Amino acid sequence: MNHKKITQVILSLLAIFAFAVSCSESGDSIESTVTNTGSSSSPSSNSNSNCPTKTCDDFKSQADAQKTFESNKKCYKNLDGDGNGKACEHLK
Repeated sequence: MNHKKITQVILSLLAIFAFAVSCSESGDSIESTVTNTGSSSSPSSNSNSNCPTKTCDDFKSQADAQKTFESNKKCYKNLDGDGNGKACEHLK
């Protein structure tokens, strides 16, 4: 194999590795919780960095929070503090 081919193989493997890491669910074991006031607490600063940080305070209505929650339940699981499938229930 020549140098150019080796470089291409290495870059391809790095791209595959980066994709696999970005899609991993390792952040799922650390959950943030949201109280009815919308404040967020996390047992650790290690969270899924691929997910934007959103709390109930970021939404004007429950419907808006629900749309965001439904768009990616893994990223926005903190919007459903009691796990019943309804995001930011205290909002109108």
